Formats: sequence, C-alpha cells, structure tokens
Amino acid sequence: MLSYKLSTLLLNGHDESLITDDGVTFAKLKDDVSKARGSIKSLPNEEIALFHSDAYIFLVWLLAAWQEGRKVLVPVDKNIALSPRFSSWFKVGEFDAPDLTGWDAGNKVANKVFSEVDSNFEALGIFTSGSTGEPVCIDKTIRQLENEVDALEFTFGQEITKNVVFYRTVSHQHFFGMPFGVYWPLSRGSLLSRLAIRGGHEWHTSNPQVLITSPSFLKSIADTTSQHKNIGSGIQSIFSAGGILENTIFSTINSIAKTRVVDVYGSSETGHIAWRSSPEMSWQVQEGVEFKKPVKDVLEIKSKFCPSDDWFSTSDLARLSGNSFEILGRADRIVKIEGTRVSLSQLMGSINESNLVEDCAISDIENGRRAQLGAVLRLSPLGLKVLEVNGRLQLINSLKESLRGKVNLIAIPRRWRFVEEFPVNALGKVLKVNLDSLFLERLKTPIIVSRKAEENSIELVLDMLKSLDCFNGHFDDFPVVPGVALIEWAMRSAEVHLIKNHIFSGMSQIKFQKFIQPNQIIRLRLDFNPESMNLKYQYHNADAIYSSGILKFRSDKG
Repeated sequence: MLSYKLSTLLLNGHDESLITDDGVTFAKLKDDVSKARGSIKSLPNEEIALFHSDAYIFLVWLLAAWQEGRKVLVPVDKNIALSPRFSSWFKVGEFDAPDLTGWDAGNKVANKVFSEVDSNFEALGIFTSGSTGEPVCIDKTIRQLENEVDALEFTFGQEITKNVVFYRTVSHQHFFGMPFGVYWPLSRGSLLSRLAIRGGHEWHTSNPQVLITSPSFLKSIADTTSQHKNIGSGIQSIFSAGGILENTIFSTINSIAKTRVVDVYGSSETGHIAWRSSPEMSWQVQEGVEFKKPVKDVLEIKSKFCPSDDWFSTSDLARLSGNSFEILGRADRIVKIEGTRVSLSQLMGSINESNLVEDCAISDIENGRRAQLGAVLRLSPLGLKVLEVNGRLQLINSLKESLRGKVNLIAIPRRWRFVEEFPVNALGKVLKVNLDSLFLERLKTPIIVSRKAEENSIELVLDMLKSLDCFNGHFDDFPVVPGVALIEWAMRSAEVHLIKNHIFSGMSQIKFQKFIQPNQIIRLRLDFNPESMNLKYQYHNADAIYSSGILKFRSDKG
C-alpha cells in the first residue's frame, strides 16, 4: 500500500521521514520547495522547462512549480532547448544557458503553506524522440501519474520492502526513470537515489535495493564476467525498459543476481502497458490497461495512464497470443527506396533468420540524391567466425544471397556494419541518428564487432573500415593505419573498458611488425597488471601480430 499520493505529498509527508539515499528528510524537502517557490512565484511564464541530473533537486523544482500552478516541461536531453522551436522556454537547472540555476534562500514562501494539487492539473510535458529523434511533447495530468504509481505498487510492491533504495541507470528526465525511479519510491515511503549509476563499477549491490535500468546496461553486466562476483544479495527487483530483453540476458542476470527481473513494455505516450519476468512468459497486461485484437496488425490499448478513455493506437505491430499478445516490431517503419515501399520490420525479420546473425537494425541513409539502406548487425558466433576467417566482403555476399527470394532486390541493404552492440542514447534506445553515425565518412575509431572481457584483460574484435579518418592521406597509394593511432586506440580502449582512475605516464617496447590496411578485421588484446600499472597491448589475427607494446599508467590520486 502506498504511503503518499503526489497530489498531497507535501501535506502528508512526515518531517522526520527520509526520502533520499543520502539522508534528506521530508522536512528538508518542504523547506527547499518553499525556497524554490519563492524563486519562481513572480515569473510571468505559465510553463517552465526543467533539466537537472540530481533527482532530488529535480523533485524540488517540480513540486514548487506545481504548487504555483506551473506546468513543467521535461526534456530527455538538455540540448533540445537549443532548437529554435524551444527558444522561448524559461529554463531552470542545468541547461547550457539557464534562466535560473538555483533557488534563493532569502526569497522563501512561508514554510508548510502547501495546497493539494488538482488531479486534473496538466502537470507535465514530457518529450519522446519517436523513431527519428525529433522531439514530440506529451502532456500528463496528476491523475495519470498517480494511476501509474498505484498500478506499479499493486502489481510489484508486495515483493519489495519499504527500506529499499531505488537506483537508476536511466535518467529520471525520461518517462520510465521518472515514475519508476522517483514517483514510485517517494509514494511508497522508500528512498530514491539522487544520481544515476553510470556503469557497472558504480553499482553496489549489498544494501536492499531496486534497480531501474535498460537492456544495454544489463547486457554490459552479463557480458563482463569479472563483474558477476560483485553482485550482492541486496537486489530485490530489477526493472528494465527501452527495448525487449534478450533471452540470454534474462537467464544470465537471473542467475547472477538471483532476483526477479521484470521486462517492461510501454512508451512515453502510454506509460507501461505490460510486463514479463521470464522469456517464456507471455506479456502480462498491467492493472488499469486493456488491449483488443490488433487492427491492421497495430496494437491498440486503453489505459488509466492515458489522457482519455479512448482506444490508443501504439506504434507497434502485434498479434494475439492466447489471452496476451506478441510484439512483432514497429508499425511506422516503412520507407521508400527508388520509389518502392520497403518494410524495415520485414527486412530485419528476414536478416535475423540467418544463422550468421544474432540481431539487426536498419536505417535509410541519405546518400546524395539517393536513399540507401544500411544494415547494422550483431553477429552470431558463427557469423563472427566467418567474418574473421573469410573477411567482411564474403560475409556480406553471404548475407545478401540469403535475402534473395525473401525480399525485393531493392530492399537488400547496400551498406553493412557489424557491431558488438547497437549504439544507444542514455535511455538505452536505438535511434536512427545513432545508426546513421556508423556510416559517416572519416570515423575516428574502429567499430568494435565483439568483446570478451575477463578480470584485468579484454579482447576486442575491430573492423578497420576504409572510412576511418586515419587512412585519409596516409598514404594515398597504400593506405595504412598510423602507429600513433594504434597506440591511441589501445590507450582509449583500456580507459573505457579496463582501467579506471589512472593517468598515462609512458610507454616501452613498442613494435610495429605489419601494416594494417582498410577493411581488415583485427583483434586487440589488452592485459593490465594492477600492481605495476602496466598495460600490454597486441594487435593481431590468426595469421600475424601487427603491433604490440606496453603502456604505463599511474594512479590519479598521486
């Protein structure tokens, strides 16, 4: 049962009760809200835009604005405010050019003079990127927010104790991190974490907790075996949204965390729609949500979390499966290539039928006057073996051949990229702009195709695409990777994947045995010795060693 409602939170919160993981009480919250109200009370703007990485400060401004009858616009990315469309916003918080950064302690509304917020009050304008990255504003009332929190507690609350901290790896600016990671813990009397976890090294799991996260974070944990032993017994539930969890991720995380893992399906427009706690489980429709037989294969729902009681058409294709449904892909993924309509969902399904492929994403790329399809693939173990043994050209030809007879010839992608994981934004969502970045000319670093990590070592499979910037002018008749680029890539790879809180201090035994040329597939092996703080690197494949050496580091603590 929930302890508080958002509409009466400031009226009913017990002063001595804690609300954050660093000891902030309700009394402190009320005092800060009074100060923030004083800072915005005289503003002529009916709406304010809010962006802050600290969930507590975000909450203070949010509650203060609601007390003053102001709607709050919450962008996922602060750079949205740079668009001419949103130049008139009154910006509060950590925007690049904010109108207000903090509240004035001396301009305080009388403490504890708070009102109940009307349930019909249009409290939020949240932004979703859709499939193109173009921000679209969605309005939310207090009633919608409270209904969603009520449903979360009804469905999942019994297995979560009150004394937990709700940690997040996703931003509270997004309408998954916000209700799951801020409103829900606040309403049930649990603690919210002020800052998001930025990586597995920051995830400490011994204390009672709930994790609000994304498939990309869970994949990084599952793939990094050295982190498995650090997973403690404090995790009571894990909630993931932003993409459907793969079966292998489900099983691995269940095995190492020994807790309930909940895959959440929904959207910013609808809130959460359904959930499942194993890959074998059908989608369980959430309390307060109804669905009906898909019309033209498009899933339609009716929900207490939506602004009206009308049926809402989602952007997803689905088919009935008993008393539930199966999600088939996006309904809005139709593009025209040379005048021919191409279903990207159908194309992805056909590519995924190959035993060389684990998963794929497709983007239509503007190339001068013509649009081309670009395929971004995560390879299966067999696909990776074919890539390394036979090369990228033969792998691409095999993939193209597998599509003949399944799709229109026009629909066969002309450009291909192979990745360890799809590029995602901070919410773990794959956007077209992220995919398109893989096809840019003059890439700064090789694309990582595969990664195998152990304690203090890692091996990366790298695609040395001819579009790498280092090949430009080095040399025109015989392009090769410069030695300085190999050293820099080894250093940067170690800092991202292996070494934390160290500073480069020198190098030794640097050798360049063979040239690396465009479109070669090369392995980079990194071994770090924590005692000497030396990093051994080696670029190699099955036939030869191309370069090797030792990079020296020292602690950044002196």
